[in-house]
Amino acid sequence: MNPLPLFIRLKRDFWGFFGAIWLLGGVLLVVIGIPIAWRTGEYTAAAGGLIVAAIGGRLVGTALGRLRTEERLLREGLSAQAEVLAVEETNIRFNRLRQWVIRYRYDDRAGEAHEGRSGYLDPDEAAAWNPGDHGVARFDPRRPSVSIWIGKA
Repeated sequence: MNPLPLFIRLKRDFWGFFGAIWLLGGVLLVVIGIPIAWRTGEYTAAAGGLIVAAIGGRLVGTALGRLRTEERLLREGLSAQAEVLAVEETNIRFNRLRQWVIRYRYDDRAGEAHEGRSGYLDPDEAAAWNPGDHGVARFDPRRPSVSIWIGKA
């Protein structure tokens, strides 16, 4: 299975994308704030930049962990037929398009049912799915509750 391009995967993880913007903004504030602090003794911009960069870094780090999990499941995960439970609109917008998620259920190799949630999808991609449709999910054989939505095989 070919993974999606990094930009699409990062976009589907909205908080990672948002965190990257905060991280960059925080670093810029620090870069601008340090010379100001040296000249005037005013540390507000530099301190604010550190806080914003720390929050952004935390969001990016968490998102990268999710992307690593996704890559690992694409490589090592087991495929399962997944039933779409719901296609839900979210409050997240990307390029002015409201994003959607798919909630799905799948059975692991032991027959236990698990539920998962896709990353953010564009409206046209989400419109291709209805409750009751079947797609593909991949799950971790050691922790079957950890899964990713693949969609069409």
